[in-house]
Amino acid sequence: MLSAALHRYDGSDKPVRLVVNESAFRHGPALPFPTAPAKTTGDLATIVTDKREAVVVACALASDLLADMGAHQPHILTPEGDILTDRLNDGFRHQLTGWES
Repeated sequence: MLSAALHRYDGSDKPVRLVVNESAFRHGPALPFPTAPAKTTGDLATIVTDKREAVVVACALASDLLADMGAHQPHILTPEGDILTDRLNDGFRHQLTGWES
């Protein structure tokens, strides 16, 4: 079982606005972070050796967390295990692909 939760750096429980990606700042309502962590199951040995499985598990956790905040899915990860590198900023794209844009 893998679990993930959202936390504020300042430790408060004030509501926050979710920014789904770096280029499209949607101004939705301020909401509190979910009280229950996201959970999914995954084979740790496979996650370590298979990028696609790691992305599938990360997408499941992120989707669960984002749904509680009003977003439908992660902006960069897909349920099929793909990373949408065209949606990454240049620095992150370079780290994953080795190519400058």
